[in-house]
Amino acid sequence: MVAVLAAMPAAARADEAGEEVEITAGVVTALSCALAAQAKNDLALLNACSPAEARKELVVFDVAEKKIYRLSTKRVFRYQLERAFGGGSIDFTGRVVKSDDGNGVGVVDVKDYSIQKKAKPGASKACM
Repeated sequence: MVAVLAAMPAAARADEAGEEVEITAGVVTALSCALAAQAKNDLALLNACSPAEARKELVVFDVAEKKIYRLSTKRVFRYQLERAFGGGSIDFTGRVVKSDDGNGVGVVDVKDYSIQKKAKPGASKACM
């Protein structure tokens, strides 16, 4: 097990269980797209995800640390994450409850969060 973790890049390692995390402007995306973005170091892949991929599993990608997190459904529901998929973001604090050493994804029990929904098509923030 130690040899497997040592072979993984530092950015791919999940945080240890019990560790506190604070994420600002995490990108809500599908797991497959997050893993591809992490492996290729290409953040454009995060928003290039199709809705079909998102139906499988939604995760949060921390662009600052290049880590992937699954959120416990005790506090943040899937429909809330779907609102941020494709252009929104999530800020949260929580504690890692387990780490999936298979693909480097940590599961977080969220304490506090706020979600910025994706902008509606054609919406503009410019003054008229």
